[in-house]
Amino acid sequence: MRAPFTDLVGCTLPIQLAAMGGVGTPELAAAVAKAGGLGMVPVLVEPPDTSAGAVGQNFLAVFEPELEMVSEAARKARVVEFFYAWPDRIYVDAVKAAGAIAAWQVGSVEEARAAEDCGCDFVIAQGTEAGGHVRGTTSLDALLPAVLDAVSVPVLAAGGIATASRVAELIQRGAAGVRVGTLFLATPECDAHPSYVKRLLEATADDTVITTHYDESWPDAPHRVLRSSLEAAEKSGWRMTTPPTRLFDEGVDAMAMYAGTGVGSVVEVKAASEVVADLCSEL
Repeated sequence: MRAPFTDLVGCTLPIQLAAMGGVGTPELAAAVAKAGGLGMVPVLVEPPDTSAGAVGQNFLAVFEPELEMVSEAARKARVVEFFYAWPDRIYVDAVKAAGAIAAWQVGSVEEARAAEDCGCDFVIAQGTEAGGHVRGTTSLDALLPAVLDAVSVPVLAAGGIATASRVAELIQRGAAGVRVGTLFLATPECDAHPSYVKRLLEATADDTVITTHYDESWPDAPHRVLRSSLEAAEKSGWRMTTPPTRLFDEGVDAMAMYAGTGVGSVVEVKAASEVVADLCSEL
């Protein structure tokens, strides 16, 4: 399926993997890229070789990454994206000077306009249904058309997307692609702890909640998690933003189990390539 977004980044399917700090891996990004999507890794994780396909790296601009780190990522990855700070031309210019594509995940129309004004090649409109840290206060169904009207660059949709029918609907409504995270937590390529995956498999959309509890290293940043992990954290006092990975062997239930409202569609562990194929099956 060719479209402005896929042509821009060099993938064949309009699927972007959410970077998912802490549990995102090069193996997961490579698997998504090989399946035809845009594979992403979080900051401080080495991106896979671009021979795997279209790959990118995410930076949390709120923590003011060093420009040399951004430039180095842009020399290795096809796409460098930013999140959770007002768009800043200094980062976009660094990405483009190194030959990569620049993107910004936004939570409002104003932020989308600012990203385009800074020179971003595409933007990701994140609705409040998203798992993990949530930038804005608007649902995806309200945010997407407003952002599409406001900017001329390709717009990806993000937030609670977990079915082929939803992907097809959003593409039909004008999205250039979709960004998906929660479904990929239940893949063998992801580093999510088995207990985390088990909770995802058991959860429904009603089992997620937006909170600011996990704020020890990232204050004033709302995030959507599984309700059960929040309840355990409130009892234990655990407040770190780190999600449970396979390295942990205790205290996992109280750690930040990020999940979007599409978690009810996580019903089995699947290879990342299968997840990509399933999501695109109605296009």
